[in-house]
Amino acid sequence: MRISKKTEYAVHSILYISNKNRCVLLDELAMQGISREYLAKVMRMLTKSKILKSSVGVNGGYVLARTADMITLEDIFNAVEGENFYKCEAEARRCVLGEDCRLSAIFQDAREKFLEELRKYTIADIISGLDSELSWLKAEVT
Repeated sequence: MRISKKTEYAVHSILYISNKNRCVLLDELAMQGISREYLAKVMRMLTKSKILKSSVGVNGGYVLARTADMITLEDIFNAVEGENFYKCEAEARRCVLGEDCRLSAIFQDAREKFLEELRKYTIADIISGLDSELSWLKAEVT
């Protein structure tokens, strides 16, 4: 199983913002080695999903829209990946299984189990559980 770069960037950015406890500029987030343009798209998704708040101007940037203990990994995954976890392309491929195919149901069941696991973990859990390993969060970007 692979997690998309969008989801990875979203999680890392939210961890960073949560730890800074202040408004964080897109340029500061991009200094983690992420394409600014690509990251901007991810941040728009997180803002649209009300995980982050954004503001413009001299003191602009991103802050958490909710406390870190109210943001789950499921929230982030859904905001970035959306509902299209699996989309059957049987019609386009002229699949021989047709209506007898159970793949959609199997993948939907797997998605629900995956999301159930992600629902168990909040941003606060991750930061507190890995505090010593997350030194990159505490470093000031210059």
